[in-house]
Amino acid sequence: MNKKKRISNIQYPTSNVQGGRWGLAVALVAAMLVAGAARAAEPAARELTLSECVGLALENNLELKIGKISRAVAKQEVEAAKGGYDPELSVSAKRTHEETAGEGAGTAAGALEVLGTETDNDAYEASVGGATGLGGLSYKVGARTGDSEGTRAGNPFDASTGSAGLTLTQPLLKGFKSDATRYSVALARGQSEEARVELEAKVQEVLAQVEKAWYALVRARESIRVQEDAVRLATQLYEDNRRKVQIGAMSLLDEKQAESQAASARAELSTARRAYAEAQNQLKSLVFADHRNFRGTGLAAAGELEARPVAVNLAAAGERALLDRPALRQARLALERQGITVRHQRNQTLPSLDLVGGAGVAASDEETRGDVFDRMEAADEPYWTVGVTLAFPLGNRAAKSRHAQSLATEEKLRLQLQQLEETALVEVDDAAAAVATGLERVQATEEARAYAEQALQAEQRKLASGKSTSFVVLQLQRDLTQARNAEIQALVDYNLQLSALALAQGTMLERHGVQFAVE
Repeated sequence: MNKKKRISNIQYPTSNVQGGRWGLAVALVAAMLVAGAARAAEPAARELTLSECVGLALENNLELKIGKISRAVAKQEVEAAKGGYDPELSVSAKRTHEETAGEGAGTAAGALEVLGTETDNDAYEASVGGATGLGGLSYKVGARTGDSEGTRAGNPFDASTGSAGLTLTQPLLKGFKSDATRYSVALARGQSEEARVELEAKVQEVLAQVEKAWYALVRARESIRVQEDAVRLATQLYEDNRRKVQIGAMSLLDEKQAESQAASARAELSTARRAYAEAQNQLKSLVFADHRNFRGTGLAAAGELEARPVAVNLAAAGERALLDRPALRQARLALERQGITVRHQRNQTLPSLDLVGGAGVAASDEETRGDVFDRMEAADEPYWTVGVTLAFPLGNRAAKSRHAQSLATEEKLRLQLQQLEETALVEVDDAAAAVATGLERVQATEEARAYAEQALQAEQRKLASGKSTSFVVLQLQRDLTQARNAEIQALVDYNLQLSALALAQGTMLERHGVQFAVE
């Protein structure tokens, strides 16, 4: 069935009761004056389609702005983690003074030889070092120079030394597959991607809220129309009955019953108008960021209710939900991130076995620093070192416990993902069933409203010919009002059921033609 159900052009029946024309005219004029005064008192209305509301919400909604900031913060955390690879420059300068005392037998009888020393050392060192992402490899490039001067055994001395070289440290066990910096970067990237999906989920939720608020505004608007016509019908009947009572053709009870229903209809109209004002405020809070500037602006929904039949493939809808639903994607990312933690904690249980190597040039006991630099440049005194360092923690309970905790957390996240998948499938099934029954309800309420209109028209003709009573007409007026409200509610519910199905599948962006592109 491809026919759309609309309520935009509902034709409300008028009373066929004859007589009381002057009273009816007065009542209608009064109703028009009241309605005109009410409209004059209302703030200027800004008409918005659902698509326009969606665009405004994406631009102004405070919850989405907060989510974007959270996403940006998570993205910056990746750069902060990469800072672990930034090299560190270290520069030092040090002066040391040392004195030692001692004496021994001299060469002449009774003479003593002074064996003490007095030394002043100046040392200067500069180095650049850091970590790399190559299997935990770390490096240090540096140069050192120093001057020593003083006396030794009574003899003065002055010498300069220096060296320049590169030292590399390569973990072979602990730190080889996962070191602290690589672990931090991997976690930050995972959290950044989760924040992106979380923002997408928030966007979908806000769109669902906007859609709900927009349809609530439409429902409130249509309810006002229904109640205004209910007031009109009840007022017409009251005026006719009052005229008949005046000429003795009807009892006072019939007049009072009609008057009571007219008063009740006016009360319901006031309630509908209050609901309309509340619906406007709810929509404003979603599409505008500053309520102060829009307090005097009314909102009106530019559009009519309709029911577009949608065929739902239950199996495909479930698979779509498992694939696209943001909550499930976020849960999978969290599980992947926990896998990184498990691997890192497993690596931390291993002993440390580091291969250390270095090479460089040196200069020793030169007379001046210039000689030191010349000697190092000539590479006359090269050196190299190679070694292995093993550190085996005894017990290692802390690392083993953290590894066990990470495994337990991974299993917990896996079960939570399974639980979310089951919940998603159930929600999709429920939403699909609601869409199917919702369309049937729309069709049924449309027929019920049409039958209620026909029944009231027929009963009004019978009343005009004296074959019915005012009480029956009043009851049929109430039935028609209820049928109209039921049709409106069914149309609103059906559209919200389609929205709920899109949200359950994770296709709310597609439903509104929104592309999510946040880097």
